[in-house]
Amino acid sequence: MFGFRHKAREKTIFARVQQTAPGEATIDVRGQTCPGYLLAINRAVDDLPPATRARLLITYPPCGEDVHAWCKSRGIELIDIEPREGMTIITVYKP
Repeated sequence: MFGFRHKAREKTIFARVQQTAPGEATIDVRGQTCPGYLLAINRAVDDLPPATRARLLITYPPCGEDVHAWCKSRGIELIDIEPREGMTIITVYKP
């Protein structure tokens, strides 16, 4: 009514990826929730070259179980899950 339209808010799925050294990367999806953060990780890991070790920076609390299941389904090696104050750092290896 009166020419005003409600626009649906778009959710952006993204990951900040930084190559930290040859064969190593950091994938930052802090601030995102399910399923967006996992979709962003999936896209980012797809773009990494084989034999890359990646550190995932995540603030979504139940991420450990999600990432563990994702690793199993994708053939990605889960190396470590390290809870930190306010986030979780998960290290994975893309063969």
